[in-house]
Amino acid sequence: MNIKILRIFEYEKYFLALVIISLMFIIAKITGHREIIFPEIVSIVVLCLITKRQILSTNRLKMVILTVLASLIGVIIVRYFQIPIYFQIILGFLLPQVILIVSKSNFVPIIAACLFPVYMKVTSFVYPITAFILVCLIALCQYYLIKQYKLKPLNVRTNKFFNVKAKTKHLLKLFFVFALIAVLPVYFEQIFILPPPFIVALVVLSNPMSSFRKYPVKIFNSMIAVTLIGILCRLLINIYLGFPLAVSAMIACIMLFVLIEKRKIFFPPIGGTLLMPIILKKSMLLLYFPEILIGLIVIFLVTLKLFKSEEINAPD
Repeated sequence: MNIKILRIFEYEKYFLALVIISLMFIIAKITGHREIIFPEIVSIVVLCLITKRQILSTNRLKMVILTVLASLIGVIIVRYFQIPIYFQIILGFLLPQVILIVSKSNFVPIIAACLFPVYMKVTSFVYPITAFILVCLIALCQYYLIKQYKLKPLNVRTNKFFNVKAKTKHLLKLFFVFALIAVLPVYFEQIFILPPPFIVALVVLSNPMSSFRKYPVKIFNSMIAVTLIGILCRLLINIYLGFPLAVSAMIACIMLFVLIEKRKIFFPPIGGTLLMPIILKKSMLLLYFPEILIGLIVIFLVTLKLFKSEEINAPD
């Protein structure tokens, strides 16, 4: 691929990403269904359209099925499991990972897709329907880019690397660790100390073979940076200047894409992390940054200190 075509490809993939994200906000505005806004879409966009190297053991069909299934489970937990929020979060954490093991996939964004309805009290089945439509669009755009620019298929990993026994053992340890640290936000009634994208970060970084563990400071700083971008875009563009949420989200996403290109950081949870402050209630923004700072410190300490030796998969 020559430089001119490569440049066109770069511009086109970012354009398609912005179209998908803006479409989500526009439909939410027109229909009045706030639950249509699906933060993890940005993470999936980063993984499937932006990143130079696909790191997930999945294919497009499986990606759609797993995302819809996880988002549906999240809504069902809120609608039909009238239990304390702590146990809803635990279920929302555990069930998607069981699905990942059964399906032999590492498509970790589905964890946030399941937890988001729990955090935001979403009971409408519009949410999984929206997830289906948006993920289908991402899959189609990925397919188009591969065919249009004659790219090598992005899904380079295969299930032969997937060690079910080791993965299950790792999940048990991760589950008990998460069950302990999840007490903190619930006890203090500040659940956004551990927002869904951070929980995905916990899962990714807990894999001792993950290449992301080589750059903890870079990832930590990037998570802080995208959180600040999201908060500032919401406060300045939406609340202070009065522009629609879609405008705030688009500007925030453009800044995210610049950050990704400049720092070469393709850590999936940064996408969902960016969008969280965009969609939160205005009253939640004041404490949001100190909350997530606490959560981020806890996650990095836990993953880097407690998960060191076991080999659960091939390197990311």
